[in-house]
Amino acid sequence: MEEVSRRQDEDVRLWFRISRLSNHVSQILERRLVRQLGVSLTDFVAIMTLEQSGLGSMRMQELSEAVGVGQSTLSRVALRLEHSGLVTRRTSEHDRRGTQIELTDQGRAVVAEGSAVLADSLNTAFELAAHLPGVAPLLALIRPTDGLPTESNPSA
Repeated sequence: MEEVSRRQDEDVRLWFRISRLSNHVSQILERRLVRQLGVSLTDFVAIMTLEQSGLGSMRMQELSEAVGVGQSTLSRVALRLEHSGLVTRRTSEHDRRGTQIELTDQGRAVVAEGSAVLADSLNTAFELAAHLPGVAPLLALIRPTDGLPTESNPSA
């Protein structure tokens, strides 16, 4: 019984560290994406998901599941993106009850520009997170630096 309790306590501590790391990284990404591109993190994840779908288009329900938000949240995201000219929405040709959301050329340009912002911001966020109490050991496990190319060792 004591073993189970100890495992549960360890699981709670691990969840807290993961949550803290995720929140820290998300806050940095959100600030940079809004400042540099005028889109929220959720907005960017939605258009990046459309871009990575290979078609640049998905049903709203599929996009909702892929982004990990509810349909009402995605409806608000889609409305913002449509007003910004990053996506278009239309009734699905295959099922009139569904809505198709499609990335525009302007949306593709924001994804391309945002990918560089995202990569730079992630690097910064992870470096800063390494100094958070209790997060450094977790980060070392999930983001090993051994064997990865660096400026001083580009062939690693």
